[in-house]
Parts: sequence; C-alpha cells; structure tokens
Amino acid sequence: MSPTTTTVRTPAPQRSALSHGVRRLRYEGAIAPVLAFVIFFGVYLAVNPGLLTRFQLQSAANLIAPLALIAIGQLLIVLIGGIDISIGAITSLCNVVFATQIVNLSAPGALALALVVGIVAGGINGVLVAYAKLPAIAVTLATAFIYAAVARQILDRPGGALSKDIYLATSGELLPFVPISLVWLTLIAVGLWFFLQRTSFGRQVYGVGSNRVSLQSAGLKPRLTILVTFMVSGAIVSLGAILLAGSTLTGDPRSGDSYLLSSIAVVALSGASFAGGRGSIIGTILAAAVLGMVGNLLFFAGINSYWQYVISALIILAVVVIPRLFQVITRATSLRRKDDE
Repeated sequence: MSPTTTTVRTPAPQRSALSHGVRRLRYEGAIAPVLAFVIFFGVYLAVNPGLLTRFQLQSAANLIAPLALIAIGQLLIVLIGGIDISIGAITSLCNVVFATQIVNLSAPGALALALVVGIVAGGINGVLVAYAKLPAIAVTLATAFIYAAVARQILDRPGGALSKDIYLATSGELLPFVPISLVWLTLIAVGLWFFLQRTSFGRQVYGVGSNRVSLQSAGLKPRLTILVTFMVSGAIVSLGAILLAGSTLTGDPRSGDSYLLSSIAVVALSGASFAGGRGSIIGTILAAAVLGMVGNLLFFAGINSYWQYVISALIILAVVVIPRLFQVITRATSLRRKDDE
C-alpha cells in the first residue's frame, strides 16, 4: 500500500492596509501631492517655525478648508470628464446668500438656503450638460455670468450680518490646537469618500469619466449620474462658501473670483485626470494645503499675493506639459532603440 501524501495549501499573502493604500494613491495619481505636501510643509516650517502655534494653525486651517472644499467640488466635475467654470460664481452666490439671510432665517435657515442655492445652481448646469448635451465648459461659462450677476444683485459690496458666534462655529477651535474648520472639512471629505468608493452610484461617477459607453451598455444611466454629480458639487462648494463667510465675517459678491483658477490648479496638482475617471479626495485636500502654503510663503517673503495666480497657472501648465514631455521622450527613446536594432 503506497503512502498517501497530504498537500497543505498555504494561504495567499494578504496585502497590508498600508500597501493597499499606497497602491490606491498611485492609481489615483495622489502620490505627487503627498510628496509635495511633505516637502512644502518642511520648507514652511523652516521659513515660519511659528506655524504650529494655535493662532497660526487656526489661520492656516481657515485659509485651506474653504479652498479644499471648493476644489473637491471641481474634482467631482473633472471625474465625469468636465470642468466647471462657474464654480467661483457659485461660491460668491452662496456666500452672499448666507451672509445676508442669516438675519431673516437664523443661522441654520441661512445655511440650508445657501446649500439649496448651491444644489440648484449645480443642478441647472447638470441639466444643460446631461440632457441638453451641451459642453460643460460652455454651459458653466455662461452660467458663471448669470450667477455672478445674481450675487451682485443680492449684495453689491462686502457686508452682511455675520456675528462672532458664526466665526466660532465655522472657524474657531473645537479643542486647543484643533481648528473646527478642519473638523468640518474632515467630516465632509470622509462622507464624500464613502459616497464615491462604497456606493454603486459613486462608482458610476468614475465610470462616466472613464468609459461612458460601457456604463450605458450595462443598463445604467450616465445622464442621471452627471446631473447628480453637478448637484453634489454645488452642495460641497456652498459649504466651502459658508466656511469662507464665517472666517472673514463678511459676505462678498466677489469672494469666489479667485477660487476658479485656484480650484483648477488644486485639481491639477492632485493628480486627477482632466479626461475623467481618476482623482483623489485626499490628494485634492493635500494639494489645497500646498497651494495655501505657497500663498503664505509669498506673504512672508514680502511678495505680492497676486503672484499666487501666476504660480497656479504654472502648476496647471506643468501638470499638462510634463506628462506630455515624458511621452515624447519615451517615444523618441523607443524609436532610437528600434533604429539601433
């Protein structure tokens, strides 16, 4: 009788959570903003060691949080393969609605109204893009003028009726060294991450940008996905506008003007693909922090803050041009090797 042998199957090695996270960041193009954040944070501490004081930390958080939320709103549109030129005007509109209506409706009522305004503004864009099949860039360029005009009709100069309580609720400290604006940003970002990564509808947002034909073949509705994405984007932007109003204690019909270019620069720096289908929430937040630190470094260096616009434009150009240069170099190298063979 021949002896029997028993084969024991060894379990496949499990990837660690850290390894999976790094792979995910690499896939979403978020490695660059992570490295940029580490480098700029080190430079920032070297130039301004007082960053970690309570006042400096709170000031930096109040600068970065609104930008990060508005950039996340832009990211959502980029994920579906579009771009939102009206995002600065929506910011201004929600900002002045919140600042002016807080007297008539109380703080929760004004917040809810500003949120509804952002959703409706995004919804109008979404209907025109998804159902009228118009280009997102053309639609949002047109609506940007309309939303900006409405904002100036509501409030023609900086003002409003914001109080210190609003500042404490949006831009104060929850605990010592814990800026409440970062708490709000974290809660919103985590909620949106779960929406995008843990729901079938959220995954459709990526699908619309990467392969809309396959989405239609699977019997799903890309038009509805586009509409809802624009509406969610408007809601996120309105929350950024509210944090901006709370940190400055004023409503301003021009408050969102600078955020159009800045939001595009942040999304570009975050590693998102402007062709759609790839982008990262954490990469966008870190990219916003980098851009915010750049602005502060310019301030401490005594350089005019308007140079931040130039830096934003250079970031966009670099993100577009550098990959193209790599493609050209790689193609030239491969052709040279073929010639040598």
